[in-house]
Amino acid sequence: MTPGARPLPLYGLWAFGAVTKIAIFVVAGRGYGYLSDELYFLDAASHLAFGYVDFPPAIAWIGAAIVALFGSDVLVLRGTACLVGIGVTILAIDITRLLGGRHTAQWATALVVLFAPAFLSVQSIFTMNVFDQLWWASSFWLLIRYLDNPLPKYMIALGAIFGCAMLTKLSIIAWFAALGVSVLIYARWTLARTEVWAAVGLMLVIASPFLVWQVANGWPFLEFIQAYPTGATTAEAMVIDQPIFGLIATMNPPFMLIWLPGLLYGLVAANPTARVLGTAAAICLGLFLIAGVKFYFATPLFILFGALGGLLWERWLLDRTRMREAFLVTMAISGLVSIPIAAPVLPPPVLQRVADFIRDGEQGFPGTEPAAIGRYFPHFAEMHGWPGLVALVTTHYQSIPAAERQSVTIVAAHFSQAGALNQLDYDNLLPGVYSGHMNYSLWSEGASFRDVLFVGFDPSELQTMYADVQSVARYYCDRCMKRENGLHIVRARMPTMDSASIRGQIRRFYFF
Repeated sequence: MTPGARPLPLYGLWAFGAVTKIAIFVVAGRGYGYLSDELYFLDAASHLAFGYVDFPPAIAWIGAAIVALFGSDVLVLRGTACLVGIGVTILAIDITRLLGGRHTAQWATALVVLFAPAFLSVQSIFTMNVFDQLWWASSFWLLIRYLDNPLPKYMIALGAIFGCAMLTKLSIIAWFAALGVSVLIYARWTLARTEVWAAVGLMLVIASPFLVWQVANGWPFLEFIQAYPTGATTAEAMVIDQPIFGLIATMNPPFMLIWLPGLLYGLVAANPTARVLGTAAAICLGLFLIAGVKFYFATPLFILFGALGGLLWERWLLDRTRMREAFLVTMAISGLVSIPIAAPVLPPPVLQRVADFIRDGEQGFPGTEPAAIGRYFPHFAEMHGWPGLVALVTTHYQSIPAAERQSVTIVAAHFSQAGALNQLDYDNLLPGVYSGHMNYSLWSEGASFRDVLFVGFDPSELQTMYADVQSVARYYCDRCMKRENGLHIVRARMPTMDSASIRGQIRRFYFF
């Protein structure tokens, strides 16, 4: 399609997308409290570096800027995610337009990006994933522009986007590789153009701080990848242990009528630009499935699949106005129904009843105990329980005689516990909390482990490192993650090894 033949933007649809995102944010912005990852990234924002064990540095840099300007309130963090989500939605709609989509196609794409839980849940919380979606969508938009009208400015901008994406989340490498294969098949002419290689160079320059940090610190990210869950631990870390089912479920099953035809159409589209992007997207999806990564890594690809599927539906329903309206209304209703499973809009008791209903349907009879929220809504369970944990640890720490308290270190087993204890201690009654998990293993360097209040460790593990191990409490919480319920709080003294060795013993880069 030539640039002059492109449909005009549907600015009303852009406004609808923005208003919808804001409306959901108003209802869900403070829902259930901080996500564990949000607490982790806030701690990272106070330990600025060019790299981290399990993620590139952009999210910490962005978090630090937000905290400096507006504070760390959960509404501020999630308001940022909402604004980025609006940007993703507008880009997705315009990508459809650039591919030739008019009213029906643009609406179909908008519904997918607005209401599919994989998009909505990510755009309701402050993590690197929402920025990752923005970079992917921006790359699609620039690629279409460049392939249709190869001006160097589009390619140079694409190089900058890829560089920013690599500083955000390394899953973009799969898209870059898949795009390279598709270009070799359908667009080899691009490889002879100077700006393409200039863009690759720019990407590497922008991403270099993270690469240099990894080299300087012995590539901890590779150790993290090697510890990535396999076997029995995969299901817990993946949330849903069947990636294809996870994709279908988190994209809202009825939306498969939009994106699945789009996935297939992208492989055979007559439009060369659509074919390059569609083939690359299919290859990238295959790479993710083969690698067994978390299924939501592939979410940005569904912008393309949705846009291409919208083009097909527009063609099929071209002269069928009522059928077109019925199709879009049906998709919109299915999207609205899916909001409560993606964004924290339900009151906690209602959320519990929904989980109970799903559990009872699975087993065929009513359960006598409340269903585990983490079994059905793990992202919501990650938002529960943190204030209670902070209160209990504070109580036991403050109960230690003042003369002893000054030498007591607090060490958490998991990054989420450490983040909560650091970020939700609003009265500053606790010292800085250490851990051996993920980046905390680096941030704990030099800490004393002679007299420690351990949070989340099994006492039997500590008995190999201390002669005096006393369990002082256990923490129980409603609707929280299984791993957080029944946590031990243990006072350990008289170490049998030095602090550096203890730090090495508790160091861990895996999910659990």
